[in-house]
Amino acid sequence: MNTKERVKNEILVGMKLHLDTCTMAILDAVIVKAVQNVEITETATLPATTDNTNQYIINLFDTKRAPKLSPKTVEYYKSTLNEFMALINKPLDKISESDVEYYLLTKKPTNTNASLNNLRRNLSAFFNWMRKEKFISENPCDGIEPYVAVEKPIDHMEATDVEKLKLGCKHRRDRALIEFMRSTAARRGEVPPIRVCDIDFRSGKLVIFAEKTQKYRTVFLDDVAIHYIQEYLRERKVPEGSREPLFTHLRGDKTKALDVDGVYASIRDIARRAGMDRRIYPHLFRKTTATNICKRGGSVDAAGEYLGHAPRNVTGRHYTYKGDRHVEQIFRNYVESV
Repeated sequence: MNTKERVKNEILVGMKLHLDTCTMAILDAVIVKAVQNVEITETATLPATTDNTNQYIINLFDTKRAPKLSPKTVEYYKSTLNEFMALINKPLDKISESDVEYYLLTKKPTNTNASLNNLRRNLSAFFNWMRKEKFISENPCDGIEPYVAVEKPIDHMEATDVEKLKLGCKHRRDRALIEFMRSTAARRGEVPPIRVCDIDFRSGKLVIFAEKTQKYRTVFLDDVAIHYIQEYLRERKVPEGSREPLFTHLRGDKTKALDVDGVYASIRDIARRAGMDRRIYPHLFRKTTATNICKRGGSVDAAGEYLGHAPRNVTGRHYTYKGDRHVEQIFRNYVESV
């Protein structure tokens, strides 16, 4: 990293607490343009310490990279990184492959191979960002082979599980919620922002904001899901064009959106009342929908498209446009209740 880049980064870090993400991006662009034809030289270079080097790098990560990730992902990265730094007391730009290997070896007695791979991925993602920011020339995780992990069967619900789950529905909201999750394969974090008026009740079409990819995607509700959602709305005396949240609290302020934890707790309680002896959680509906698409003759790519996964190949990402009609066809063929 040259002096010009370091000065720009120090300005951004200093303004982080005073500006929002969009304004920070504008400031970044303004600085780049302002110093394009300017040469910046340092009058003196102070010796770096582990503390100030690491804190500077972390502050810059918080400023430039973290806003583009979900809070949960940032928390996971930081947790791993803090634990790593506590063990390996070195500047982050001096970390070697052997340092990472030593950290993983200390974690091995209390972690599965799958968990160790997750820790390695967290560190690798952070060091890859450091490489792009020119703090380091190589990612110290690149030469470390992943641990061999036993792949478990994909967790999903069979048709009998879904039927049993229905027995635990005590409120109209319960049945509306599980039919919504089954039909849309939404992530639990995508549920709270949805308003009643977002749904086209004639076609079942719904555009939701995908929290993980930070993009909008189209999903559909079948007739069964629409039926139970309409029953729930009639109970609330809410018209189909209402701007109220689709799912709200049962007690207290009944116009307040059911939050992420509320979605999780509601589904857990439904399963408990149904007497199910297995774990039922929101993401299980996504896995079940994807599994059913493949069981009914759809491809893995079709399942990924309906769930909103980004295409992995160049053609899929940059050259092939597939609109709402294609997604609807996947839904009608493989997701919709028969």
